[in-house]
Amino acid sequence: MTFNSSLRKAKHQLRLDLKYKLSQMTRDERNISNSIINENLLLELKKCTSILCFYPLPSEPNIKPSIEYWLKNNFEVSLPRLHNGKIHCHKINHIAENEFIKSDIGVLEPNPNNCEIIPEESIRNILIPGLGFSHKGQRIGRGGGIYDKFLSTCSPGKFLIGVCFNVQFVDEIPIEKHDQLVSKVISG
Repeated sequence: MTFNSSLRKAKHQLRLDLKYKLSQMTRDERNISNSIINENLLLELKKCTSILCFYPLPSEPNIKPSIEYWLKNNFEVSLPRLHNGKIHCHKINHIAENEFIKSDIGVLEPNPNNCEIIPEESIRNILIPGLGFSHKGQRIGRGGGIYDKFLSTCSPGKFLIGVCFNVQFVDEIPIEKHDQLVSKVISG
């Protein structure tokens, strides 16, 4: 077995383990964790001007309260939209679900007819979802490499913030050359 093959198997098993841990969280645990995460996000990003967020999947931390706060307080908030295999940043003015469209992979994205594209260079902070994170800033996603590809093309100087539940922390994540590290992880 080659190194690459064993690394991919280890990542596959880690994804299964993390999905199982997430499935075992109770509604109360999620609610408490979501409150802590949003409180920590607001403390961490109280003076920034531009944030690329994500619209949370049901298994991800619900960061919508933070997004609503930032929108009400005139932050420039954008969400990613995947088009032709590339992430484009779309400025949003609302977080209401009916303002978004479902992508081919089942993620809610900004409707390109209602939201302007903003240049990635103008974004200082990027919130990044994932299945797991380590204290070293290692991240494992769902396996498509979408965020890694996007982050590898971003201009330097971005503050990359992983967002997760505490059960998604692991000691070590097997990483490959293309995997991108985050600057900080906010969890609850």
